[in-house]
Amino acid sequence: MEFLLQEKLMVPFLATLGASLSVIAIQALVRFEKEQKQRLFTANYMLDVAYRILYSTIIVKKHTIIPHIQATKRIMGGDSELLQTTLLADEFDILKAKSMQFNNLPSDYKLLLGYDDIEIIQAFDMLIYLHEEDTNRSHLIDFVKENLKSRDGFLAKDEGAQADILNTYWDILSSLDHEAARLMVFVRDMLLPRLERYISGKQFMLFKTSDAKRLRNRINAVIEEYADLFPDSAYMEEVRDGGIQGAL
Repeated sequence: MEFLLQEKLMVPFLATLGASLSVIAIQALVRFEKEQKQRLFTANYMLDVAYRILYSTIIVKKHTIIPHIQATKRIMGGDSELLQTTLLADEFDILKAKSMQFNNLPSDYKLLLGYDDIEIIQAFDMLIYLHEEDTNRSHLIDFVKENLKSRDGFLAKDEGAQADILNTYWDILSSLDHEAARLMVFVRDMLLPRLERYISGKQFMLFKTSDAKRLRNRINAVIEEYADLFPDSAYMEEVRDGGIQGAL
């Protein structure tokens, strides 16, 4: 034992041990910094995607869906001039462009954030699903192609058949309007609050969060600017409890 405690042996041993511990500590700090930056990148990416999806949904709702719902109501009310104009300009045929794709987030980045808050990952995945779901949009395109692309074909039908076609067109537009409202409320009431709480956490006190806060402010600015298009906070509960479920 005395041999092992000799100064000639202990000094090099302690020096080597100290150096090893220093290397381990530095590696741990480097890894911590890297992972924190990956977490912030993930949050920034989600906020950016939420902004892009929200804004595009609002624009489509405001400038395409709502005007066509209003026009269809007028046509169903007997506005034959508007009907002729819409058929000649092929204005029934809308929403043909494919939705933007957002699949550039590395899975290991999502995994890091998921360790902290799995609900954020679930909410973001739900947002992507709501954005990419195009059943009603495809239905609209196919329905218009079959029933409203030919002016002469439509006008050759009797009034009852025309009314059925216009009612179905209005129903599909209303479904698309509902989908847009649901997505907008989801961003405002579900995803955004979770991301706001996350980026404001103490774990990021030593890291730059200005980009995330800038994106958050852009989303809030859009919500404020188009507040008249947003349903109230009870919208999802009303949808859930409405229809046949409410009757039951």
